[in-house]
Amino acid sequence: LSLVVFTRKGWHNVDLGPFAYTDNQPDSRDFDPLSGTICKLLYFLSLPPQKFGHFCDVTRRIWGEYEFVRRRDSTDEDQDPVLVDVNFSKDSTDSSITIANEFRIEQTINSRGRMAHKFRVKHRGERAILKLSWTPVDRLPESAVYDALKAANIPNIPSIIDSGIIVKNSFGYRVEYLLIEDCGVPLVEYLQAQLTLGIDELSDIAASVMSQAVECIYSAWNAGILHCNITADSIVVKDERVAIPDWGHAKFAKDCAVDVDTLAAKWLFDKNKVAGDEDCDAPTTVTPLYASIPVLVGATQRSIVDDVESAFFVAMDALYKLQVDPPVVGMVGAEVGGRKSLAFMRAGCMGHYRYMEAVGVAKCSELFAWLTDTFREYLFVRNGEYIGRDLAIDPEFERTVEIQQLERILEQIKERVFGESPVSNTGKKQSQVGKSSTSAKALRCSKRLQSKKRRR
Repeated sequence: LSLVVFTRKGWHNVDLGPFAYTDNQPDSRDFDPLSGTICKLLYFLSLPPQKFGHFCDVTRRIWGEYEFVRRRDSTDEDQDPVLVDVNFSKDSTDSSITIANEFRIEQTINSRGRMAHKFRVKHRGERAILKLSWTPVDRLPESAVYDALKAANIPNIPSIIDSGIIVKNSFGYRVEYLLIEDCGVPLVEYLQAQLTLGIDELSDIAASVMSQAVECIYSAWNAGILHCNITADSIVVKDERVAIPDWGHAKFAKDCAVDVDTLAAKWLFDKNKVAGDEDCDAPTTVTPLYASIPVLVGATQRSIVDDVESAFFVAMDALYKLQVDPPVVGMVGAEVGGRKSLAFMRAGCMGHYRYMEAVGVAKCSELFAWLTDTFREYLFVRNGEYIGRDLAIDPEFERTVEIQQLERILEQIKERVFGESPVSNTGKKQSQVGKSSTSAKALRCSKRLQSKKRRR
């Protein structure tokens, strides 16, 4: 294990020692070196942040006023407009961002090669989310993806208040910032905040939210954009509105309708390099609990089916967490060691005729049951045969997209979930949460509960 420390004046590499053993029957001789390594690591991490510079300060207790100012160099007429400087200010201004105590949003870190921190902040008196990301320079900047989504008029995308690049290239990484509207909380937290509702009403809300998430995924895919890391944090709800944030892992398809040349010029990335790297994705850049079965076993090619499968697991995981006491990490199988083991567990559960109970969802509404049955068939059945085991065994197994089947499902959703008459061109019409009578009542009730909670 090595600790690499970056400072404003340079960088240092500290060899801490071994952090693993290979013996199947380890004894104290194996554990002692590991113990020494951990002690050294804790010593370095306990040093005050001023020893290393502000980027190494990951304490939960930093706050104040910060300004992200466009970098304007009078000596350089070609100064890139997306580059910014970060200034600390003692006083609040119209352009400053206020970070208060308990500002940081906790999230599970599973990615390799990139890091992101989220903060709940205030900007011009309104709540917002500040996201700071370290991203390899040969990957797409998240801001570029949001620009593409906005240009394609994709529904259920959060509004971007401001964005820019703080560090253009430091040892192969860029530092990017995004100031995003506060879109609410993950689905499971939204449901847990209103447990006075019955399980039928809660699962109807989950069905409505999942439906909108899939519609957003489909619309983005139509424009040539894949999300590639749908998790519980990627499907959020606020005031009856669903939003899909966190597009930092997204990819542009080769035949996408996005003007990649313009985006590359604006956001300072190599179009050809990104296009080559974004054709595939290492399995380490996803959240295993919600990853599709093919990705868990090492499949590199992605399609819309993988994103839909992740949304499917997010919805079921939310209902599962409502029905267990005390709450647990995730659905049945999440505690299984290794991604391949989790993939085989998932494949076994999805192949069972009582698959809902197999993953821990004991009760749900008829609407939610219909929706998950419909998507289970879309995801795991081809030509009348269950393919879950094939997906878990063979990373190269080709699962067809079946886009016409997905479009029919979206039409049925409009009628059964949102109470709309079937219309054509499903990817271009945005549906709002709560158009069906049951889910509408449940969501309105949840909004009243949240208002009372804020007043208290």
